[in-house]
Amino acid sequence: MNTKLLRNTAVRIRRFLLEAGLPKQTAWQGFIWTAAEIYLELKKYPDKPEHLVPELYLPEEIKPFYSEIRELLRPQMSEHDSVQVIGWLHQYYHNEEKDRIFADKNHKQMTEAEIPAATQFFTPEWLADYMIQNSLGRLFPRNWEYQLDTYPEENLPESPELIRLLDPCAGTGHILLSAFDNFMKIYLSRGESPETAVRKILEKNLFGLELDISACRIAEFSLLVKALEYDSDFLKTGIRPNLQYFPETEPEGSLLKASAVPETDRLLKQKYQIVITNPPYMGNAGMPDRLSAFVKAEYPDSWRDLCACFIERCSELTEENGFCALLTMQNWLFLPSFAGLRNKILHSHVITSLLHLGMCAFDTADVGTIVQSACWIMQKKIPDKQTGIYYHLCDYADAELKRQAFLHHQAKRYEIAQEQFFRIPDSPVIYWAPEAVLQLFQLPKLETFAEPKQGLTTSDNPRFVRLWHEVNYQDICFHAENHQQAEKSHKKWFPYHKGGGYRKWYGNHSHILNYENGGKELLAFHEELNKQHSGGRLKNKNYYFKPSVTWTFIARTPSFRKNPAGFLFDVAGSCLFADSEQEENRILAFLCSKPAEYLLHLLNPTMNMQARDLRNLPYLQADSDRIQELVNENIQLCREDWDSFETSWNFESHPLL
Repeated sequence: MNTKLLRNTAVRIRRFLLEAGLPKQTAWQGFIWTAAEIYLELKKYPDKPEHLVPELYLPEEIKPFYSEIRELLRPQMSEHDSVQVIGWLHQYYHNEEKDRIFADKNHKQMTEAEIPAATQFFTPEWLADYMIQNSLGRLFPRNWEYQLDTYPEENLPESPELIRLLDPCAGTGHILLSAFDNFMKIYLSRGESPETAVRKILEKNLFGLELDISACRIAEFSLLVKALEYDSDFLKTGIRPNLQYFPETEPEGSLLKASAVPETDRLLKQKYQIVITNPPYMGNAGMPDRLSAFVKAEYPDSWRDLCACFIERCSELTEENGFCALLTMQNWLFLPSFAGLRNKILHSHVITSLLHLGMCAFDTADVGTIVQSACWIMQKKIPDKQTGIYYHLCDYADAELKRQAFLHHQAKRYEIAQEQFFRIPDSPVIYWAPEAVLQLFQLPKLETFAEPKQGLTTSDNPRFVRLWHEVNYQDICFHAENHQQAEKSHKKWFPYHKGGGYRKWYGNHSHILNYENGGKELLAFHEELNKQHSGGRLKNKNYYFKPSVTWTFIARTPSFRKNPAGFLFDVAGSCLFADSEQEENRILAFLCSKPAEYLLHLLNPTMNMQARDLRNLPYLQADSDRIQELVNENIQLCREDWDSFETSWNFESHPLL
């Protein structure tokens, strides 16, 4: 599929219609109506779009532009056999709006109207099939293309008519269309006629909920077209897909436990044998206020990301022994902030299989390229000794390479019992760790010997933070060892650790902080901020100015450095404090080693190295004079290197001069 051409066409038409002065909804409606009509024409179906879904009609205002839209769309439509092409066009139609939202660094919080455009990612067809064939395929085993060898189910259902499958974030219906095809194969293999099978699938098997009414209408249209492929008289039956959208008064969508709309309420309250979806991805900071407050109250273990909230909600919608299949961000698998959610899932579900996709899982050139995701199946039952199957596909550069690697067994494959994850603090889903490494976590934690601490947050760096050479050198106090010495110095600026780039042993001393009179101005500023929104912005004040070991918060490869006395520190330059310099050196030697790097990546495979990850590191205390000598030598060499350049406040002259 030439997605680039589809994207460019959709964006071009949208821009043309909006520049002509048409309202957004009218422009969209005319665009989709024209695409649907061309598709039906190419497929030799006589009905116009409004005969399938009454809401898809051609507005009067679009008629002057109709022929131009047809001319642009027809070549692209004729290249595609599947009705899913209309869903692709719908997503790409909003591509410019999505790009604008993510490109604007000041656009932190989305409005409710922006959520659909910003969070819709078209599910790759092979991942939709993988999810369906490893959930539905467990109940009705066949020679499925993407099904893995997993334990056979007991008490299999007698008939596919008994299976209810829900997509609570249905979008334009891509997953439901794949489910339709797979259900059809089951019915036909059991001797049902195509006409009977179509009616049973849409009446008894498929259910969908969607926040965006526009996407919901396309999903309904697409399912009806799919039905017409098997039964040309299907529209005469009066059967319509079990699809419901949420009114504007219910922007929480399927996260709600009840709805004011009776039919939607019925779908929210019944249980399903299979729940399968690609939920929206959105951090809490980007949520509208109402949605943020709602998820914090209703989903205390997962409120930090909308995607994680849907993991919980999908579990609630699944009946006992049923299957939940999800394409989610990978963060819930590893981050300490999702430890509560992980423990809840791992104690009450069995992860039967998981594809760790990493970046570039979506066939798009926008933010979907950098989203790091995982596609996985879980069964709602208490875990036993059963092993799950895990594929590591992060190293493959695009969606098709990932598919090929999985299909042809080229990727790394692991089988591990779920109980093994509980051997590691916070239970990250580290499926690739060998037994010898897991045993290391029986050692004492690093927090037994030292205290990793997060630092302060100014909430206004341009006001309080400078590079050391931007102020009068005489106004900087470099050697305060405590708060009392800092105040007695009567200086305004103090060394401030903010992380910086990759550097071991010593260095990255570039920033200073306005902490005059014990941070009087900073404290007053925070006092005003706390009236609007409370928060611990000046954390761990009793550790300020103490010597420490520090590291860079955001980095692919962690690096640890000696931090002499006299520094304040922030979150990006968090620090670790030991009782003695000897212990500090021993810990620094360990943290700069390859084993520590490997263990840290196990505890947190993301790029954010948290203080909590340091606390949970297994640590074997080893004391020797040789360790102390080597650490001091490395620190001295790196200090001389740092001071050899004008970026250091201890610079005197370049060594080559």
